[in-house]
Amino acid sequence: MSLSNGRCAVVAALLATLAGSTALAAEKYEVAVIRWAPEDIYFNGVQRGQEMERDRIMKEDGVEIEFRVFGANDVSAQRNALDAQISRGVDGVLMVPWRGEAMRGVVNQLHDDGIPVVISNNLVPGAKQTFVAFDNEAAGRKGGEALVKRLNELRGADWAKAGGVIIELRCVITASGDIDRHNGYRSALDPIVAENPGVQIEVNEAGCDGGKARKAVDDIIARHGPEQILAVISIDGTMGVGGAVPAFQAQGMLVPPDDPKHIPIITIDGTMPELEALERGHIDTVMVQPAFGEGIMSMRLLYDMMKSGKMLEAPAEPQKLYADGDELWMPVEVLPSDQFDGPWYRIQTYGVPHDVSPKDPRNWAVQMSEQGGAQPEGAN
Repeated sequence: MSLSNGRCAVVAALLATLAGSTALAAEKYEVAVIRWAPEDIYFNGVQRGQEMERDRIMKEDGVEIEFRVFGANDVSAQRNALDAQISRGVDGVLMVPWRGEAMRGVVNQLHDDGIPVVISNNLVPGAKQTFVAFDNEAAGRKGGEALVKRLNELRGADWAKAGGVIIELRCVITASGDIDRHNGYRSALDPIVAENPGVQIEVNEAGCDGGKARKAVDDIIARHGPEQILAVISIDGTMGVGGAVPAFQAQGMLVPPDDPKHIPIITIDGTMPELEALERGHIDTVMVQPAFGEGIMSMRLLYDMMKSGKMLEAPAEPQKLYADGDELWMPVEVLPSDQFDGPWYRIQTYGVPHDVSPKDPRNWAVQMSEQGGAQPEGAN
C-alpha cells in the first residue's frame, strides 16, 4: 500500500505535531504484538498494515523494529503471552484484546512503567491508553439503514407489517466493538420493531465463528420456518459469509438479489470473502473496517511514543489529521473519550457497494490480495 500526494511530508508533520520532541531514536525496538487468532482474516490485514508502516519507518529512520507476534481468541492465552514478553523486555505493545476488561490492570501498569501501548479495535475500558479504531456504532447504524432500504426495495414499504425474524449474529457481547456495532444496527431497527410487534430480532453470540453462526442460523430457520426469515445482520464478516450464506444455501434460500424472496445479509469488516460474496449476490452490504488504516496508524503512533519517550494525551478539543488525504480511512479524527484516559484516533468507515465498488483498489482487502494474500509474519 502506498500513501500518495506527499505522504512523507504528511507523516513528518504528524509526528512533529504529536511528539513535539527532538529525542533521538534508539537503534532497535522490541514490540509485542498481541492480537486475535492467526486465522482471522481481518486481523491479518491489521498486522499487514503494521508491518508496512514498520518497514517504512525502518527505511526512513534507519532503525530496527522487531515484532514478537502472538495471536489467540482467548483471554488467558493473550495475558500469559503478554506477561512473558514483558518479562523478556519490550519497548512497546500493539494490542487487540479478546476481552478488553481483562487487560485493564496490565495496560495501566505498562503506562505507569513508561512502556507505550496502542490498543486497536477493542478498547480496554477504564485504562490509560492510545486507541485506534473506526466508529463501530456508525458502521452498524449505516448497515442497519442499508438493510431497511433493501427490505423496502424487495418487499415494499409495508414489509414490517407482515412480521418476520431478523437474525443478529454477535461475536463477543462484552467487547466494545461488538457492543457498538450492535447499538448501531439496533438504532436503525429498534424503532421499526417497536411499531411492528410482528417483527422480532433473534440475537445469537457465535464468537466470530462461521461454524457456530451456521448452526445458529440453521436452528432459527428450523424453529420459525424459511418464509419467516427477513434478514441477517452480522457483527463481522466471518459469521455472515461463513455462517448465514451456507445455511441459506443448504435450505434453498439463497436466491438472486433482484428476486423479491432474496434475504438480505449485512456484514461489517470488508474482507475479500465478503467482497466476493457481495459480487456473487449472496450478501448485500459490507461496511468496511479499514484494516490497513488501523495497522498503519497504530504502528505510527506507537513508534512516535517509543522514539519521543512521551505518552500521547487526549486533546481538549477534537482534532483532525489528514484532512486532505486520499485514503478511504482518512481523515483521522483525534478525540477524547469518556470510556478511558487517552486519545482515540478514529479512522473512517465506508460502505460497499454504496460508496465504492468491491473492486476499488483502495479497499484494504483488494490491496492485500494484490500483495499475494500471504499471511503476515508470525501468523502461521
